[in-house]
Amino acid sequence: MRIVPLILSTALTASALVGTQILSTDYWLWSAAPTHAYGLVAFVVLDAGLILGVWRGARLTVFGALLTATIQLVAMLGDIMSGQPTGTPAAAFRNYLLADTAYLGLLTIQCTILAIIIGTWALPHVHDHWLAPLKRARR
Repeated sequence: MRIVPLILSTALTASALVGTQILSTDYWLWSAAPTHAYGLVAFVVLDAGLILGVWRGARLTVFGALLTATIQLVAMLGDIMSGQPTGTPAAAFRNYLLADTAYLGLLTIQCTILAIIIGTWALPHVHDHWLAPLKRARR
């Protein structure tokens, strides 16, 4: 297995594991915001499917991982800004999320997945751009 698929599948596995850990231990999530919990279930299932796609070498898997990580990151940031359950003050919910290590870990993992994918796409272009003057100088 090449290095990028290995790193991407590792990050997706971490995302799925942390999501599963949140789902299995955060009982308040299930009682106060079940729609958020069901959304997280969907993201964990998507992560598992994307891991299989990366292992199989499917080309659209990278785009799927980019899309999934972006949507999950936006949803998680939206929860921080104004995603509080009904009857819960926004500041209290924001403090709850920002004090939750697993939530912050999952947020960081989504940023890492985005960085891996964007770096994978950008590096060859940047690398060629940096080496172009050297190639011209050799001729």
